[in-house]
Amino acid sequence: MEKRRTLGIAALMVTGALAGCGTPESMTEPLVSSFNEASVEIQVGQGDMGFMSQELRTQAIARADAKAVEICARGPNRRAEFASQRRVPINQYVSVTKRLYLCLK
Repeated sequence: MEKRRTLGIAALMVTGALAGCGTPESMTEPLVSSFNEASVEIQVGQGDMGFMSQELRTQAIARADAKAVEICARGPNRRAEFASQRRVPINQYVSVTKRLYLCLK
């Protein structure tokens, strides 16, 4: 049991170290989580926004806003309006931020 715990901690440390190697641009790259022509959910960056600097957080939100506008424009409802934001846990230690936009006429 102790060996398994040690391996788990080591794996977590390696993952964290690799995540730290990303460029600021890759950390703020928005990802589309879902789209149904009435709304689009954008995952902001590749990790918890709480660990980003204010400048990177502002860039991440601006990129998410632009991505939402781009995605909503593909459907019949052309305008994206920010509705909410939430943190979604991936595991015990990591969560991501998702922003929901409504696609309006």
